[in-house]
Amino acid sequence: MAIFSFLFNKHLDKSVLVISIIVSISLLGSREENKVAVARVMSSFLLAPVENIEKHFVNITKLRQENYKLREITAALYYERGKLLQFEEEKNRMRKLLNFRMNSHYRFLPCEVISMSSNRFHHSVTIDRGSGDGVVRGMPVSGYRGIAGRVTQVFPSSSRVILINNRSLSISCRDGRSRVVGVMKWDRGNFYTLDYVGNEEDVMVGDTLLTSGLGKVFPRGFHAGVVCQVKKEKGRISRNVRVISMVDPGKLEELFVIMSGENWDYREITRELEELKSGAE
Repeated sequence: MAIFSFLFNKHLDKSVLVISIIVSISLLGSREENKVAVARVMSSFLLAPVENIEKHFVNITKLRQENYKLREITAALYYERGKLLQFEEEKNRMRKLLNFRMNSHYRFLPCEVISMSSNRFHHSVTIDRGSGDGVVRGMPVSGYRGIAGRVTQVFPSSSRVILINNRSLSISCRDGRSRVVGVMKWDRGNFYTLDYVGNEEDVMVGDTLLTSGLGKVFPRGFHAGVVCQVKKEKGRISRNVRVISMVDPGKLEELFVIMSGENWDYREITRELEELKSGAE
């Protein structure tokens, strides 16, 4: 085996030539079908690298097309980002001229759910963050997709969070499209009702509901749910509006405590994101 390895590593061309001559001589006295079979094997062996090269170039072509598409998407996103930054600056200038309070952004404290309440009418969870982490009673809590609850009890290293599917908790919401205001309350499962919506008010299936910030219980602008049913009932002055929550409280594993608001500074956020990116690399 060592001899064959030496020949193919050091004298590949000569070795292939010798093998080809030997095979050709042996085929001279063989039958026609054997010659055809050997020829097929040899051709497939010799053409295999060519086929691999062809597949390689096809893959490169696909990757190049995907790369062009991703570059196009990236350019479009950078363009949209630039427009959004301009709108942000214009809005801030207008708010200053009108003497409005500047918008705030929030710090999110990540936490994990370590226990869940077994009471079917008093849904709550316990998280692994407490007063030692800066958590204060009354702070709102969100999931990945929207508002999830509110802190009701705080301990040194843990806190109790009452969830939005609790009979005692209601959320003031604003329709993201029509700006109609209503109060979202738990009904059953992951379904809620939007109360105090008049028959003439503009609420449609598919509308996204955002926290309105009224009442100072939940901050403004967080996703709360999506309208899934709108009905008019005879003899009532308000509509029957049903909502499905953006967050399923029965499947929560990670949450975020929404800390106190600060003045929005996109440059600071961009700097922090760049630091995280460079640290990951």
